[in-house]
Amino acid sequence: MSTLNVSMPESMREYIERQAERGQYSASEYVRHLIREDQKRSAQTERGLLWEYLALCAKQLDDGEFAENVTAEDIIAQGRARRTRSA
Repeated sequence: MSTLNVSMPESMREYIERQAERGQYSASEYVRHLIREDQKRSAQTERGLLWEYLALCAKQLDDGEFAENVTAEDIIAQGRARRTRSA
């Protein structure tokens, strides 16, 4: 396992320590937990974008309008842009 040093205000360090004590784990475990949760949210977002792509493809096929030049990456980038604008 590798080590990462992070600089933060004292108030944040104290908060992490309090949260770690409540959860009965170390500050490092608490930070790893937060990162894992963020990774899960990110994966869920990516899956959502892929489902949007599949739904769009299905609709286009049903309507006979499928655009052959559009890639999954294009649709995902458009989905990310839409989510960024609406956030």
